[in-house]
Amino acid sequence: MTSAEDSHPATSRLSFTTSHIPSRDRIEYWEAHNAKALIGLDIRTLEDAVLTAEEINLQLPKLRFAGVRGSSQIVERSQRLISEHPTGDIAVFFAIRGEAFFYHSKGTLFLRPGQAVIYDADRPFVRGFTAGLYELVLTIPRDDFTHLTGGVQLPEPQVVDFATRSGAPCANPTATALASLIDTALRTPPDDLARIEEESLELVDRMVSRTHDADRDASYRRAVREIESRFGERSLDRSDVASAVGVSERQLSRLFAARDETFASHLQRHRVGTAEKLLESEPHTTVAEVARRCGFSSPSHFSQVFKAHAGMTPLELRRSVER
Repeated sequence: MTSAEDSHPATSRLSFTTSHIPSRDRIEYWEAHNAKALIGLDIRTLEDAVLTAEEINLQLPKLRFAGVRGSSQIVERSQRLISEHPTGDIAVFFAIRGEAFFYHSKGTLFLRPGQAVIYDADRPFVRGFTAGLYELVLTIPRDDFTHLTGGVQLPEPQVVDFATRSGAPCANPTATALASLIDTALRTPPDDLARIEEESLELVDRMVSRTHDADRDASYRRAVREIESRFGERSLDRSDVASAVGVSERQLSRLFAARDETFASHLQRHRVGTAEKLLESEPHTTVAEVARRCGFSSPSHFSQVFKAHAGMTPLELRRSVER
C-alpha cells in the first residue's frame, strides 16, 4: 500500500494514492486505507471502471481531518459493516468539487459543491459520485459532539452551505471558516495541535448551533401557523401540531419552552385573543357562537378562560364596547 507517514512534530499525517497500485487491487487498498485512517467503507465503481484515488489524512488527538480526491465511485456504510467496524464518530463532508447523492434511511439528498453534510457515521448510508470527487472530511467522536452541542442528535443528515453558489442562500460563515481551517492544516500540518483542535471544536459548536437554531426557528414558525389555521378545532392538541410540523411531541414542547411558554398556553392565548376581536367586531354574534368558532368546548369554559386572561367575562367586554 502506498501509504506513508510524514514526520512532523506531535502529529500523524498519512498520504495515500492508487497511482502505483495494480488496477485490480486498487479498491481493496482504497478500502483498507479508509478503514485505518478515516471511516470503513464498501467501495465500488460503475461498469468496472479503473479507480483512481488519493487521500491526505491528519490525525489529531480526538479529531481527524482528510482531503479526498477520486474518480467516479459509490461508497457504502452498511449496517453489517457498522456492526463489524463501528466508528463512534460524527462525520462532516465538505464537497469542494463533484456533485453527489447521499442516500440514508429517511430519504435521498443531492449535494453540490459548496455544501457540507453532517451525519452519524454509525448510521447506514450510501454516497455516489458520478463525475468524481474532491472533498474535505472531519470526524469528531460522538460523545464529544453531543457534549459540545448540548445533546444534539443526528438521526438524519444536516446540510450546511459553506461556500456561496449562484442562486444558493448565503453561506454559513462558521462552516466556511471550518473548511478553510481543515484545508490549511492538511496543506501545512500545524505545530500546535491543541490550538487547532480547540479552534475546530469551537467552530463545530457554532456551526451546528447556527444550523439547529435556524431549524428550530423554522419549526416554531410552522407550529404557530398551524395553530393559527386550526385553532377553531376543539380537538386540536400537541400531537396534531407536532405531526403537521414534522417533529416529535417532545421536540415541539422544547420549541415553545425556548420562548418561555407552552403549546397549551400559546393555543389558549391565540383562542382568547381571536375571541376578543370577534366580540368587539361582531356585536350580533352570540357568545356561544364565538366560543364555538374559537375552539372552546363550551360557553361556560370559554367564559372562565376568557376572564382569567382578560380580567372580565365575554359579556362584560361586550357591554363595555357597546357603551
